[in-house]
Amino acid sequence: YEAKASRLVRSCERVGICCKATQLPPNAFGPDQPEGSEEFRFQTIAMKPSFILGQIEATKLPVAWLDSDLEFHRFPKLFLPGSWPEYPRDVALFNYWANETRLETKNTPNCGSAVAYFNSTARSKRLLKAWAEAMAYDGNARAPDDQVLDALLSKGAWLRRASCATSTPGAPDLYA
Repeated sequence: YEAKASRLVRSCERVGICCKATQLPPNAFGPDQPEGSEEFRFQTIAMKPSFILGQIEATKLPVAWLDSDLEFHRFPKLFLPGSWPEYPRDVALFNYWANETRLETKNTPNCGSAVAYFNSTARSKRLLKAWAEAMAYDGNARAPDDQVLDALLSKGAWLRRASCATSTPGAPDLYA
């Protein structure tokens, strides 16, 4: 992922975003879980919420997470303080079902975590902590992080505990 991460960092520099990429050693999880193995992949995925929380706590600033295979094409204005209509958001996520009209599913999150914004707020940090704890749960050892986050948002009632915004397919994106 080194080449992809370098491309992401270059895109951040191009559009004027402070960015951090961290490279894990190929043996970060021990000799039984080398880079390239499924175990390494799932351990890395499970670290995402802890990493984001650690960055917020270290910098006291919001964090916009992009998976290393993504890049910025322009500055994300909605990540700036005061840019959200009506009130600030604790969390902004892409919700695949945001345009859903069926009553059974329209308010159920189906989020992707490849692009995520977490504000430096107590509610955001509590959600990240709950997500990190859920990812550390043995039953989620091979669970995709976005599905665990979906369960927290819906079944764990975090949609009512934090101010969330979701990007809607076909609607103006987070860079508007």
